[in-house]
Amino acid sequence: MSQLDSDVWYVIRTKPKQEERAALNLENQGFEVFAPKLTVKKLRRGVRTSVVEPMFPNYLFVRLDDIIEQFYKIRSTYGVAGVLRFGNNIPKIPQQWVDEMKGVDELTDEQAPKVGDSVEIQQGPFRGFLAKIVQLDGESRCFVMLEWMQKEVKANFSYKELQFK
Repeated sequence: MSQLDSDVWYVIRTKPKQEERAALNLENQGFEVFAPKLTVKKLRRGVRTSVVEPMFPNYLFVRLDDIIEQFYKIRSTYGVAGVLRFGNNIPKIPQQWVDEMKGVDELTDEQAPKVGDSVEIQQGPFRGFLAKIVQLDGESRCFVMLEWMQKEVKANFSYKELQFK
């Protein structure tokens, strides 16, 4: 059952928000670690900012020659919760997948709305109305300006209620 193939990676579960700690401690023990991160554009208090965060929260990948021999050493590492397994089966990740993932270093939310974007309201009494975003209100809502009864009206909508044009 031991795997003597250096092109095989295993999934390690980390303790919550301890991906970096676990990766550093595993690297200090001589293991090759892959902890992919993404730069994600998020709205924080109405301002779009770039945030670096783990691609797979609470998980990282380790290349091992023999999982059975090194299982307890990995499991007792600070920041590590355990090796991902399904019953007695420990899944293997092929080198090709890791190589492809290493090419992904940035994810941006291109769908995130911006002030000035045109939208169509999809739900409620204003369904079918066209509007323009005038202010962002957190990560899931925005204020729009729409024309209603020959007046401009400012209204607050969830992004789910809008279709972006």
